[in-house]
Amino acid sequence: MKGCPFFVTRYYLPVTNAPKANLKSQISNPIFQIAFCLLLSSFSLVPFCTFSQNRSIARGAEPGELYIYGIWYGIYSSWGPPYYDTLQCAIYRLTENGKKLTIQYDVDSFTEDQSEVILADATPGVLYNKRVHLKDDWYTYTQLWTSFDYGKNWVFMEENIGSSVGTNWYYAANVEGNIYRGGGGFYRSEDYGNTWHKIKDNTYWGNDCGLDSCEVFGITGNPPSIPWSIYHTYDWFDTYTVTPINPQYVSSIDVFPDVYRGGLPEEIYISATFLDPENNNKRIDKVSFSSDTGQNFRHVFVSESYNSGGYGRSLFMSDRESGVFYIIRCYMVEDQNPWGEHFKLCIEYYRDYGDTLVATYCHDLTKYYGTTCETVSDLVSEKCNNTCVLLAWSEPESSLPVEGYQIFRNEQLLNEQLTIDTSFFDEDLPVGDYKYYVVTHYTNGCVSDTSNHVKETIEIVTCEPVNNLSSEKCNNTCVLITWSEPEGSLPVEGYHIFRNEQLVNEQLTIDTSFFDEDLPIGEYEYYLVTHYTNGCVSDTSNHVAETIGLGVKELKELGGVRVYPNPTNGEFTINNEQLTINNVEIFDVFGRKVSSHHLISKSSNHKIDISYLHAGIYFVQISTEQGTVTKKVVKY
Repeated sequence: MKGCPFFVTRYYLPVTNAPKANLKSQISNPIFQIAFCLLLSSFSLVPFCTFSQNRSIARGAEPGELYIYGIWYGIYSSWGPPYYDTLQCAIYRLTENGKKLTIQYDVDSFTEDQSEVILADATPGVLYNKRVHLKDDWYTYTQLWTSFDYGKNWVFMEENIGSSVGTNWYYAANVEGNIYRGGGGFYRSEDYGNTWHKIKDNTYWGNDCGLDSCEVFGITGNPPSIPWSIYHTYDWFDTYTVTPINPQYVSSIDVFPDVYRGGLPEEIYISATFLDPENNNKRIDKVSFSSDTGQNFRHVFVSESYNSGGYGRSLFMSDRESGVFYIIRCYMVEDQNPWGEHFKLCIEYYRDYGDTLVATYCHDLTKYYGTTCETVSDLVSEKCNNTCVLLAWSEPESSLPVEGYQIFRNEQLLNEQLTIDTSFFDEDLPVGDYKYYVVTHYTNGCVSDTSNHVKETIEIVTCEPVNNLSSEKCNNTCVLITWSEPEGSLPVEGYHIFRNEQLVNEQLTIDTSFFDEDLPIGEYEYYLVTHYTNGCVSDTSNHVAETIGLGVKELKELGGVRVYPNPTNGEFTINNEQLTINNVEIFDVFGRKVSSHHLISKSSNHKIDISYLHAGIYFVQISTEQGTVTKKVVKY
């Protein structure tokens, strides 16, 4: 496997055996254009001469989207390398930051004009394609084509004679439908290249258009006579700034350095190739970043060293999202049957201005790439409750766009209409065993084999009740009940508490204890009902009972103490015969103390006035030297 220095076929075609179209590609080789650029730059600074947007890589209108024009595969002729009978090129669309690659447009480089430049504005799905070709006894013409469907189909827009530096160069602005052209003046189209109007008499070109419609970044220099500088303008060079660059950030070894806009205003990147004196003057690629339009730079990527000739070179492209960029590496991989080579493309996806390498995605573009219907291979399942199964999978690794999926359970189709989701809930299932698989349908009509199979079993699941409910009085008006979670695999949603068959808590509690407070005197029986997240409700738990009295242990058989008259309308007498009464306390039916009398007397009769109390039932707690007795008194 050998490295691929550029994404254009002209570097692999032997000139001596090439048809006219391919010989023309040799003449329009950027290496020749670089030399001409350097020659012109020694005489003039503005308009300055650089690569412009003459790239075979373009960022799409959406973050994480790239387009690349390059070799797909080649089949050798009977002469063997480097001669080809077949040489296919393609336009690739990469999405998800390089994870997905689809072949949008396929071209036979021996019979059709090849793309020279891929451009994109801010319109989703819109691409521009510059093609150079020969006609009229070898005169060179430049064509502009526009695609409105992500590079699949192309509409011819215009043709102009010439292809040299300064003429027929195109620039896609960061505005929907806006594209510029140089050559005999400077022109602007606001309808995707369909019509043009002249905006300047001179021809200008730069490296990359900024975020504003007339903003341009460029780089120029020819050290030591002309130092490297960044050019920046917001008005297509009516006014502009020139900022010198420290030589540690820019060089022109083998290829002219390039400038790219970032995702925010004033953000720019420079990619350049340097000599590595510490490694026998091999080549090394560096990417530098500036957040202030070139006033200050720092390195954000440095490649490993490689030999001259371009093999191993790291190609760069910034994303529309700030801080995100890509290092693109390409390789030619030898094939045996048929004998030839195919393209392998690897995308290194960086975030945080190079601090984080998120992933490296490689795509092996064999001759049959995109022609087979890959199946889902990572189908998984889990039970979401006792009557439901959740299926999930990833999109298949295929260049073909997916139309949707069909889900099968026990060989029966579940969804007549294709789903585009990568998950599926199979609900309301009875008890039984279930086997699932997925079939993928592609937009070209291809239907995949079945995916891997997964199995689930739906069983009878009972909602276990709490069986260890216990209680205790926490004071003379409160009961504390406690329990443990039930023994079962189902997750508990909460509990309802019942007192004397009446629901105590409208809202489920998730605690395993409950205080029942401010209770009046009486008998209380408690139980619980458990609610589960699948909607199941348990039977009642074991029952517990508590009695709320006056908070003291009464002496049931204490004789010789009488209370009269009862009922009474204001005063009653306590007759104690032989016992000494120490204290008398009166409580209402809610257990609240309403009166207290400290007596300490051996008198046989004690009068207590309750005329100030409301009519009702009261409990008189009488403490004697032998214990306590409680008498019920009715006040009318």
